[in-house]
Amino acid sequence: MSPVESHPQDPSPGRPWSRLRPPAMRAVLALGALLVLYLVFETGRFVAGYSILSAMHQRAALQADIAKLKVSNRALQAHVIRLETLDAGHRHEVELVTRTISDLQARIARQSVKLAFYRNIVAKGTPPVGLRIGEVRLSSGKMPLHYIVHVSLLRADRPDGTVSGTVDFSVDGEGLNGAILNNQALTGQRSDLTYDFRYYQQIQQDLVLPPGFKPAHLTVTVRSGRKDIAPLTQTYPWSALSTP
Repeated sequence: MSPVESHPQDPSPGRPWSRLRPPAMRAVLALGALLVLYLVFETGRFVAGYSILSAMHQRAALQADIAKLKVSNRALQAHVIRLETLDAGHRHEVELVTRTISDLQARIARQSVKLAFYRNIVAKGTPPVGLRIGEVRLSSGKMPLHYIVHVSLLRADRPDGTVSGTVDFSVDGEGLNGAILNNQALTGQRSDLTYDFRYYQQIQQDLVLPPGFKPAHLTVTVRSGRKDIAPLTQTYPWSALSTP
């Protein structure tokens, strides 16, 4: 048998990597180079004072701090919600107390008006026109700044006949530089409201206030049909006459 001839390009049978083909050899060399570079990089960072373990510990500590801050933030948000709830409840209580005080003040004012009326009823003497002004109240109209005034008139003397005359109204307040709104300005009518009864009469009149005007008092003037009798005039706080 003839001896085996070796080809110059064949890998040496004694070297394992010699059996690798050129592409595989280049891949192994590239991977090795990358590993060497990474080791050099880590060595440089270690020499510069950087430690992977220290960085991991710092990151874990920061994550723990972030978790604590999130818990604290949720607790603060819950506390803020409780405070806002308490504040809203306090404001509601203040509004209720304020509304109750306003209602009581208006009720006291209305009772004062009624008390003055009944005092006049039992007092001695007869008004000049022979009648008295009973209950006076205001109700809201169908449109803003529109009101309806209700007035009850009753006899103050012996009803041996009928009494007749006119009733007019005037309002003073803020917004017209001290001016007083007379009956024509309030009602838009030239003639006054008339009455004619023997015992009792309930009358009402529409009133319209100008924009920006804040009423303070309503004055009711009752005039007799007889020229020799002086008119009867009474003034009431506007707030005391408003229907609650």
